[in-house]
Amino acid sequence: MSIARRHHYVPKGYLAGFTDDGTRNGKLTVFDLKSRKIFRTSPANVASMRDFNRVDLDGLPPDFVERELGDFEGKAISSIRQIQARGEPMTDDERSDIVTLITLLIVRNPRRRREISDFRRRAVRGILDRLASDRDLYEHHFANAKRDGALPEDVELRFEDAAEFIESDSYDVEVSTTESISLELGGFDNIFETLASRWWSLAVADTGAPEFVTSDHPVAVVYKDPTKRGPIGFGLPYTEVSFPLGPRHAVIGVLEKPLPPRFTVLVNGVAVLNSRTVYWADRQVYSTSRRVSILKSDGVVEFDVRRYRQDQ
Repeated sequence: MSIARRHHYVPKGYLAGFTDDGTRNGKLTVFDLKSRKIFRTSPANVASMRDFNRVDLDGLPPDFVERELGDFEGKAISSIRQIQARGEPMTDDERSDIVTLITLLIVRNPRRRREISDFRRRAVRGILDRLASDRDLYEHHFANAKRDGALPEDVELRFEDAAEFIESDSYDVEVSTTESISLELGGFDNIFETLASRWWSLAVADTGAPEFVTSDHPVAVVYKDPTKRGPIGFGLPYTEVSFPLGPRHAVIGVLEKPLPPRFTVLVNGVAVLNSRTVYWADRQVYSTSRRVSILKSDGVVEFDVRRYRQDQ
């Protein structure tokens, strides 16, 4: 059996719903926020990285996680298609499938991996700096490492040499993909439970309204009060979590004052949700066409990637 190497952190089956013909072989219109270019391609060519889910564990194939996640994602995508075809409120099972997919998209994406890796690097560098500043502390931990088998018994490294190397800052700290995946999936249950505690509603774009778009980081969380600023999280009160299911459907989750189980979204409402999706994108926004409506201070406008700034 061949080993999958190209791993999608946003499922191809999900992205297929935003292509021009609704299939995996269809074309997405891609708005690249970094290059500020627009191009068309298939879902196979976006939201993916080589060996993103690769694990190096005894007894398991390197693409074990990729294949296992594919089963969860496939079930959620099937529920999305059923909701789109029916156009009615979600069943409990469909809601659970979609919350599972949303959680996977939150915990497993390049942005989160960069943040976790940066935190780990800072933590390790902080520990090394502390060791380089205290001979007794260094020698204590060096001896413990030899005793615990982390270092060979016959290895020797003087404090002065170690401190000189650490202070030279001529090293890097690498976080393995296996460790990253373990940390990411380790946070799955808490985030899932937080999201599952929200009231989820189906938003359907009105006949005359524009289409919803998605991105390489399609889950957005915002304060209900647009003037509120500061750190935000999925468990905070007075916030909304939105996730586009397809060009005509999205889900919104709140912690208080539930919205109707199903409601129609007019032009402004679609533009609001699209603005959130664009803002939370890591690098790319995906649409069925070049016409994307967002909301700005002067009203509903067409998204212009050439003038876009992520801090606006």
